[in-house]
Amino acid sequence: MRKLNFYNEDAFDFYEDVIKSKRNSKDDLDYKQRLTSHNETIKLLYSNYDKNFSSNSLQLLSRHGFVGSDKDDLHRLYSYKAKKFQNLKIKLTTTDSNKKISTCQNCTISEVNSFDHFVPQEEFAEFVVNPKNLFPSCTKCNGFKSTAWREGNKKLFLNLYLDSLPEEQYLFVNIINVNGSIETDFYLDNPSGIDQELFELIHNHYTKLRLCPRFSENADSVITELENSIKNTAKRLPRSEVIDTIVETASDNKAAFGYNYWKSVLEIALVRDAAFMNTFEWNN
Repeated sequence: MRKLNFYNEDAFDFYEDVIKSKRNSKDDLDYKQRLTSHNETIKLLYSNYDKNFSSNSLQLLSRHGFVGSDKDDLHRLYSYKAKKFQNLKIKLTTTDSNKKISTCQNCTISEVNSFDHFVPQEEFAEFVVNPKNLFPSCTKCNGFKSTAWREGNKKLFLNLYLDSLPEEQYLFVNIINVNGSIETDFYLDNPSGIDQELFELIHNHYTKLRLCPRFSENADSVITELENSIKNTAKRLPRSEVIDTIVETASDNKAAFGYNYWKSVLEIALVRDAAFMNTFEWNN
């Protein structure tokens, strides 16, 4: 889980470009005219969004309240599969080193195949195509999140354009050996004293997106790959050297994919689990 670079151009210009990309149909000859009639209002709302975005306080936004056909018109602007939004996804998921991030950073499990509207489109139709409000996500995370996003003046989910994650470990896993098979129990803890408000936000994010059980559901492939890797080295390298190499690689992956990257947390826990490591035949 890591931050992505947010859209750094003018968001309202993007909104206008989306309108320009649309066409009136023979059954709706005034669609674009109706949209442009709201331009001054939308421009002010986007300016307000930018101010709250800059101060990381989107949870304090008040909706304009578009209803009826006006709301429907705005919703029709958004289509994930449209070229404009596919190009946006590429821009947002390309790192400074020109590498593509194809995994949803809300979970680091599933492939990016949708946009999450951080401020929900149902409540805030005015921001349905605001590129700063669109976060590359998977449909599973979107489904768990639904329209929930704040309680009072507190947000319930990390905004990985804005929220910096701590380097301290907060994701842990218990390795459970049951009749020769391995089960995992991921959990959150704060032994390093991460700021309590930030840890509460992280806890809400992981809990509401059901990340810990989802990590366990996807753990078998990680375990199998690690077992195969160890089998290929156990007969020619000392146990301690194998452990050190795996921990070093997992730590490098943490630096690349997030300091609490669940796969790395699992790999390190496994090689430090005596019962797991005793299942291999060691040369020395």
